[in-house]
Amino acid sequence: MSVSFEQPIAPGVVSDYLLEVAPYDGDASDTDTIPEDAFVPVRGIQEITPPAVEKNLEDDSDLDSGGWGSQIGTGAEYTLEGTAKRPRRGGKDDPGQEILKAAGRGVGVDGFVWWRLTSKTDGSGDMGLADASFTEQGGSRTDLTLAEFTLTGRGRLVDVPAAGGDEPGE
Repeated sequence: MSVSFEQPIAPGVVSDYLLEVAPYDGDASDTDTIPEDAFVPVRGIQEITPPAVEKNLEDDSDLDSGGWGSQIGTGAEYTLEGTAKRPRRGGKDDPGQEILKAAGRGVGVDGFVWWRLTSKTDGSGDMGLADASFTEQGGSRTDLTLAEFTLTGRGRLVDVPAAGGDEPGE
């Protein structure tokens, strides 16, 4: 008699994420126009929240609904947030953090960055264009120097397929 067992779900860990950013070049028409070597990893990340999508819901119920309400999504937006340790000693800045910092001080299109958040295990994830904010944090004399960043979406999220998978889709 053979017995089969289902494999338990193995949870991922936050450190499985890789955040990469690229300076915005003024062309938001297609993510395929971004050169692969333009993306730079953001190092020192201590916390990260993957894109949190929020939908705008509008009431579309009517008198024929029997008293039941109905809502429909009429728009979606996202933010990606994180905290990173700032390298301060040894004179080396992190190139990825510097892209976020420069965009965080920019207004209009000067505040935009391309970003890509993928799994280190299979390469799948999301990417998009976002307006960046970057705020360095203070603290007590024994605290590490940190910065918080928020990427607020400009348009849709694009799927990054797993390694060896299909092309990015909508």
